[in-house]
Amino acid sequence: MLGENGEVYEQTVFVELRDGTIIDLFDADGSSRDEMVGTIKTVGIQAFGAHIEKLSLPKKDVKSIYRSPDDVISMDQEPTLFFGEIVDIDKNYSTFYIDIGTGTVGVDLRKSEYDSFPDYKIGDYISIQGLRYDLIGTWDLDDTGGSGWVHIVANHVNTPSGNQFYSAFGLDYVKREEVKDLIMIGARDSVEVGKNRYRYVEPTSGRTLRLLIADNGYLVTAHPETGGIPTGMLKENLTVPVRIVGVRPDAEYQGTVYTQVVIVEFADGTRASVFDNDMLCTSAMVGRDGKVLLRMLVDMLERSKIAEHRIYAEPTMPVLEVNGRIDAIIVPDDPGDAGRGYDAVVDFGVGKVLIEVDKRYFRLQLKEGDYVRVDGRVDLKGIK
Repeated sequence: MLGENGEVYEQTVFVELRDGTIIDLFDADGSSRDEMVGTIKTVGIQAFGAHIEKLSLPKKDVKSIYRSPDDVISMDQEPTLFFGEIVDIDKNYSTFYIDIGTGTVGVDLRKSEYDSFPDYKIGDYISIQGLRYDLIGTWDLDDTGGSGWVHIVANHVNTPSGNQFYSAFGLDYVKREEVKDLIMIGARDSVEVGKNRYRYVEPTSGRTLRLLIADNGYLVTAHPETGGIPTGMLKENLTVPVRIVGVRPDAEYQGTVYTQVVIVEFADGTRASVFDNDMLCTSAMVGRDGKVLLRMLVDMLERSKIAEHRIYAEPTMPVLEVNGRIDAIIVPDDPGDAGRGYDAVVDFGVGKVLIEVDKRYFRLQLKEGDYVRVDGRVDLKGIK
C-alpha cells in the first residue's frame, strides 16, 4: 500500500528462516526496508487471529508453500502452519509464546477461541494457523557490540522494547535524525565527569545524556542515563540476590571497553542481561553469588490485569519485561522535579527494581499495591 507521495505504508516481506524455510509476513509499519534485502536480521513474528490445536506428539516445524521470494501470493494457496512447544504464557494479553525450532513466535488467538485459553499450559505442543503473520520488528541482535552510530542505533534506538531516546527525552526524539542531532549537541556542550565520560542535560526533559568519547575525540557511544538511588532510600531494600554468569563487552573501541553487559541468574533460574554503564562488575565476580541494585529506563508502563510476580528476559540485550507489585513510590522533594516524574519500587518476586515513572504515565494514578507491567532497559547501579 502506497501513499500519495510513494511512501510505503503496508507491505509483504519474505523472510528465510535458519532452516531455509521461506514465509511471508505482513509489515504494517515499514519495519523492513529495501536496504535490508539479503541481510541477516533477528525478527519478531506474531500470529494474529490464530486457530490452534493440541498435538499428541512433540513437533517443531514450519510448513510453507513458498520456495522462492518470486512465488506469487494468493489467498487460494495453502496457509502457512507453525508447530511448536508453548514456552511462555502472557496472561495479561492471552498470548502464547511458541518455540518452533528456528525461533520463538507470539500467538494471539482468534476471538472464537478465547474461552479455550486456560486449557493450555507451558510444555504443550500445538499447531498454529494464523489469519495473518505479522512482522513486529527487526533487530541486529547478533552484532550488538562495537562503537559509533551503528552501535547506538542497535543498542539504544532500534531495540525490542523501543527507542530509549524517545523513552527518556520525549517526542522530539522519535526519529533517528533527531537522535543524531541530540548526540551532536551533547558532544559539543557536555561536561566531562570522568575519564572519557561526559554528561549533557537535555533542556526540555531535564534528563541526562551520557556520552563516552575516546582520547582522540571519537564518539564511542551515547545513551540516556538513568538516575541514582533516591536520597534517603535504604539501598538494602533494593538488593537482589543473583549469580554472576558472565560479562561481555558492549561499547568497545580500539581494544578499550567503555560499557559492558552483565549476565545474571535470579533465584528462580531466570537469566537476564543488565547494562553496566559504569563497569562495576569485574571478571573476578563471574561464577560467584552476589547482590545487585537495578534501575530501569521505562519504555512502556501499564497497569496489570493480574497479580503476577514475574520477569521476561531478552537474552541478548539488557531489556526486561517486569511484572510485579509497587512496593513504594518516591516523589522528589523539589516541585520542579516532581512535575517531571517520580520513582517506584517494583517487586517482581525474586527481587526488586527501581523504575523511573515519566509524567506521561501520571494518568495511570499509580499507588502502592498496584500491579504493573514494565518494559525497558535494566541498568546495574550497584554490585557486591
